[in-house]
Amino acid sequence: MYKLLIIDDEPIVREGIRTLLSWESMGLFICGEGCDGKDGLQKIIALNPDLVLIDIKMPGMSGLEVIKQAKEQGFDGKIIILTGHSDFEFAKSAISLGVRAYLLKPIDEEELEESIRNMVEELEAKKNLDAYFSNSELKAKKELLRRLLLYKVESTDIRGELKQYGLNYHMDNYSVAILSQKRKLFQELEPEEMRKEEAALLGDVERLYLEDKEVFIGKGYTYERFREILKQYSDKRRNINKDKLFITLGHTVNYWEDIHFSYECAKMLSAYQFLYEEADIIDITILRNPKIIQEESLIDLLGSLVEIGDITGIKEVLQRRREYYRVNLWNEADVKVKITQNLIKIHHRLEKNYEIKKQNDTDINDVIELIKNSYTLEIAMEREYEFLINLSSLVGGTSSDNVIKRMLTYMEKNYRTDLKLESIARMFNYNSAYLGKIFKKGTGESFNNVLDSIRIKNAKRLLTESDLKVYQVSEQVGYSNIDYFYSKFKKYVGLSPKEFKNK
Repeated sequence: MYKLLIIDDEPIVREGIRTLLSWESMGLFICGEGCDGKDGLQKIIALNPDLVLIDIKMPGMSGLEVIKQAKEQGFDGKIIILTGHSDFEFAKSAISLGVRAYLLKPIDEEELEESIRNMVEELEAKKNLDAYFSNSELKAKKELLRRLLLYKVESTDIRGELKQYGLNYHMDNYSVAILSQKRKLFQELEPEEMRKEEAALLGDVERLYLEDKEVFIGKGYTYERFREILKQYSDKRRNINKDKLFITLGHTVNYWEDIHFSYECAKMLSAYQFLYEEADIIDITILRNPKIIQEESLIDLLGSLVEIGDITGIKEVLQRRREYYRVNLWNEADVKVKITQNLIKIHHRLEKNYEIKKQNDTDINDVIELIKNSYTLEIAMEREYEFLINLSSLVGGTSSDNVIKRMLTYMEKNYRTDLKLESIARMFNYNSAYLGKIFKKGTGESFNNVLDSIRIKNAKRLLTESDLKVYQVSEQVGYSNIDYFYSKFKKYVGLSPKEFKNK
């Protein structure tokens, strides 16, 4: 609907015009009325109507003066003037100001309707033409941005082109972000209100599609502020469309000519979506110094934790390894291969030492297939965790032999700490007295004797292979009292620690 403003100093004329035609059926609505020239000018500036019906002869300020001043202030709507026979010369002057038609009073209904229809047709034509040029300019602008992002700028000086499309050359900060949608829960068209909210949220952020991805260019924002805008945008999209969004943000550059560097950085980061799928946005902060991890020692530790049923320990090791993969930016294929290799090694090791019956839910081949089809690191490691927990429960079982093996494994790994039968019993969900009997029956020795044997064995190794002093060795193997260590060592070895070290 187009806006119509009526300006005439005679109320009866304004009333007649209001009721003379069916304005809505012609695509117009009356947005206001002016009771004289001065009031009419104020209404034109305030309401910015598409079409004005105005009388030339009015007290104070003539219609001609109203038109002249309105034009000077930027009004470019259509104007039809109303005039008497004696005002014909005024009408010709008004036409020179761009007035599209004039009507003689008293107003003839058919003439008015014909003039109005002509004006509406002109308004429609202008609207279509504006849309065409606006569309063409938008396409040209986006093409320039594509060339900049892909580093296909032919001219060494692009300032003229940037200025032509309203792109400020002196912003200092430019960053590029890429939005990916790896999976959609369901697709829904955005309502008009949502598009308006997004436009208001993004402000002057440039938005285009490139290489099958949605690309955003932040201009003049600090890195933190642009990231915040993208986070708000992601949250809004997720709430409305239930999309799983993933945004990568390249580093900041200082010139339009360099934004392809930021774009390439964002593209490089998007390759690690598998590692960071649960995150909304990842940026250059993930490019930290890589860490070194001894994979074999980690597998050994993980296998031991599975043996003793240390669920918390298993979680902690997996979390450490997840961080290792991320910091070192492993690709998806290598991560999946490494996880499956580790599982095979642990499974093979425990299969040899324990009576593990093959069950469908712990079949290594099934788990490997699940990991292979995981689309995020979180899901792959969740499959790994579930398999290890199931494996741990099978290793634990109800067999006394398995329980003793798990106890011995735990003692070998933790002899340096203040180990007590009671704490191990709680860990394995046993009564301590009953567990002590099972242990002695299976090994022929009490828990404390076996623990002492393990500690003394490792003390002998340290005394032989290291330069540690005797009191340091005592602490290293779990004896806080040096005298007690001396007596135990003498009992099992027949020599004092010092004599053993010096022999």
